[in-house]
Amino acid sequence: MTSADHFDGRGSQTLARGVKILRALQSAPEGLSVADLVRAVGLHRSIVTRLLTTLEEEHFVERTRTRAYRLGLGLIALGKAVRADLRDLSEEALTALAGLSGATAVLVLRDGAHAVVVSVVEPLGSDLRLLFRLGSRHPLEQGAEGMAILAGNPPREGERPEVTRAREAGYVVSEGEIMPGTWGLAVPVMSADSRSEMSVGVIAAQALDEAKTFKLVKEVALSLQARLDWADELR
Repeated sequence: MTSADHFDGRGSQTLARGVKILRALQSAPEGLSVADLVRAVGLHRSIVTRLLTTLEEEHFVERTRTRAYRLGLGLIALGKAVRADLRDLSEEALTALAGLSGATAVLVLRDGAHAVVVSVVEPLGSDLRLLFRLGSRHPLEQGAEGMAILAGNPPREGERPEVTRAREAGYVVSEGEIMPGTWGLAVPVMSADSRSEMSVGVIAAQALDEAKTFKLVKEVALSLQARLDWADELR
């Protein structure tokens, strides 16, 4: 029995298995064969095949020309509905940030021990297409965006030195931690209780002017913070 066969009975086993497949495909944009998925999720081939059939019917997965499976267009509609409030509030500011910095602007939200991308805006005319997409997630301790969220909260024992320094500097810089060959700078977005659950930042193919970029990103973070406080007052 593989680890994937263990089930504690608190939820739907079939749904959990389907999610495992989607998560495996999330990290394989070119697609995975049935055999690849069987190895990735640790389930019997017949189970994987049945789940793929259902997911394909719902357009959550699709087959490529090589008969591999990849995430389907049906997920886009679901993704657009997730935290649409944040994307609506941040879209204009992120668009301006992308244009002024010439880099991809991102808004990242904390989800437990991970940072999840909830909005991405690429600069107009850019030939660079980063694999940093809506719903992408990575550990908080990895990359400027996640570390910026940690820096917006009280110190923790054993935290990275970059987080400690960022708490004083107001921003974090990282290179190649999420995607090789990229440079990122992020600033925490603070809440009314002086904590951070999200960050805003930019990602570029090369290092940008640090002081200038920090100023641009900080202005967006403050603007977004004010908009969120205003939106909370209306609830």
